[in-house]
Amino acid sequence: MTLRFLLFPLAAALTLSAPACADPIRDRIYLPEPMPKAAPAWAGRAPREVVATTADGLTLKGYWWPPETADAEVVVFFHGNAGNRATAAKMAEPLIEGGRGLLIADYRGYGGNPGKPTQEGLFADGEAFMALARSLAPQARTYVFGYSLGGAVALEMASRHEVAGVITLGAFATLAEVAPAFARPFLPDRFDNRAAILRVDEPVLLIHGTADEVIPFPQARELKTVAAGRKVRLLRLDGADHHPDFRQLAPMVWKNIAEMPR
Repeated sequence: MTLRFLLFPLAAALTLSAPACADPIRDRIYLPEPMPKAAPAWAGRAPREVVATTADGLTLKGYWWPPETADAEVVVFFHGNAGNRATAAKMAEPLIEGGRGLLIADYRGYGGNPGKPTQEGLFADGEAFMALARSLAPQARTYVFGYSLGGAVALEMASRHEVAGVITLGAFATLAEVAPAFARPFLPDRFDNRAAILRVDEPVLLIHGTADEVIPFPQARELKTVAAGRKVRLLRLDGADHHPDFRQLAPMVWKNIAEMPR
């Protein structure tokens, strides 16, 4: 199931008042999964579990691959609306190539973490993992990477913090634009990437598959257009869907990042 289809069963909930239907809508947007019973099988060096503490007192677990040198690049990775830190880590693991560090953030309500996800909650979780990244690798060049819904968290964090750059994969312009028209007035969480990208001064790499049926490719073009004149590059993945293989994607990410202006 995808973000686009998940919102269609909300017709009954939308007959309620906006505050009353907020929870049913969020239950269709955020799809946390429990952690797998068996530990993931890693392709190379294994990460270690780490803990981030939010400003509102939640303790959230994530995964951490330390960089091989103190001044290497470190990526803080924010996953999409489904899954958990384990599924995100398995997907993003190839980003550690070349001795880079990788911090997999996980959200409240996901993978056994306490709390319930909301837009402000995810931003608070992002803040906690940004602080954790700074404490784990204070000399590193830190990038934020947001996949799908996580693109909104990554852009928001980049607008608040000094980072080396931003990467998004399959990000939308606004959540409302990928929701059914009847649901848009009732969305309790807006996730406005149009506005956020204009607050980011660092280089932004937008990656999007042309065959993405979850977040259509024109959403990436829209973000690129909105950010005209800024340090934004659109990497078009011809024929790719919403779930490209990171083993092929990771080298393309670092090549494009190296080519972008500072």
